[in-house]
Amino acid sequence: MVSDFLDGMASFIKRTVRIPYKIKPMKVQSSDYMDDILPADQIVAFNKYTNFNGYLGNMFALNPSLDDFFTKMQAIEGYNPQTDTLNYNNIIKLEIARCKLGYVHIDSFVTEFNQNPKLRIELGIQCQEQLTVRSYQRNLMAIGSSLNEYGEILIQECRDLKLIGGKIAIWDRRFFECNSNGIKNKDSGMFSDPDAGHYVKKTGQYSVLAGTGYTDTYIVDDWWMLPVYWDAVSANKNDNTIFKSTAKDYLSSTTIKPIFFIGDAGPDGHDSNKVVLDYEVIPIIAARANSVGNILKTDSGNHFRGEYIPRIYHRLLGKLYNMRTTVERKNSNEVVGYHRSKMPNRGIEWARIFVSVSNILALLTGLTAFKVGRHDLIRAPTAFRNLSI
Repeated sequence: MVSDFLDGMASFIKRTVRIPYKIKPMKVQSSDYMDDILPADQIVAFNKYTNFNGYLGNMFALNPSLDDFFTKMQAIEGYNPQTDTLNYNNIIKLEIARCKLGYVHIDSFVTEFNQNPKLRIELGIQCQEQLTVRSYQRNLMAIGSSLNEYGEILIQECRDLKLIGGKIAIWDRRFFECNSNGIKNKDSGMFSDPDAGHYVKKTGQYSVLAGTGYTDTYIVDDWWMLPVYWDAVSANKNDNTIFKSTAKDYLSSTTIKPIFFIGDAGPDGHDSNKVVLDYEVIPIIAARANSVGNILKTDSGNHFRGEYIPRIYHRLLGKLYNMRTTVERKNSNEVVGYHRSKMPNRGIEWARIFVSVSNILALLTGLTAFKVGRHDLIRAPTAFRNLSI
């Protein structure tokens, strides 16, 4: 009978393969987070006025984990700062504020803090002692090794509140300069920052970006562009090396394994695809146009290595790869929104602090936007930037 052949085919045709798109975060009431924390007029403004973007102090008032974590860390280490302004929880607030307000240089921000009492009040710092650039940097370096640990706390809170789904991970790297002249020492052959590397990005035969510094290798979740992994590496390392190292570190440590791992054509190659497959995750890594073998081409002109992608997902490759624009928007926020194209220091440890603060700020912004019931502010660099006084 013909039906003997068609029944099995009909069940196959009826199968639908869906991309795990984001879901809407839970709705919150003012009583959940804001009551007795924020002034009544600010609560009304968040609920009624869509053009109200909040204040800088909202991030710290609605995320008490920051004070709890860094106060406890200071007690464990037995650290006694010269003034209360240099407490660990105040230093991280200052650095987050510097990032949020777009100050490129530490000295200009320290001057603003010392001369503008409104900023001190906004951050809840009661000590009136003047801050110096040297003391600022010394205490910021002291908390640098704990920033990733605090970042993990924020990531878990985002997961609990359905701001991070964990089903689709998107990788990219972003170059940023260090405080170096980019000229090698004739005797040693090294830059003034020995940890940094020279970076060149080409489009065709033209160099469109070049400099000396580091790259931020990071992974964002597709739901709300929130980071789930980050690190800093020398800019002269190639994409394949960085991608494989990042994929191994993240996939071996995450508690929620993604379904798809998306990357651009930079790390294209069999090794990069196999690293992701080793963790039973599907690699959606763009292949170069001149690649050979089982190459799939989408309607938009992107290429992929078909042998690493299950056949049922071949027709969805275009939609899946379009999600990579999420990571590009995060890059735009860093460069345009926060002016994070150059770090004011030298050395890999400072580069890691620079990267960690940026990503912690992204998580705090997302959490604060959720807690005030404004989902439109989760990915907005202009949110929670103004001073309330």
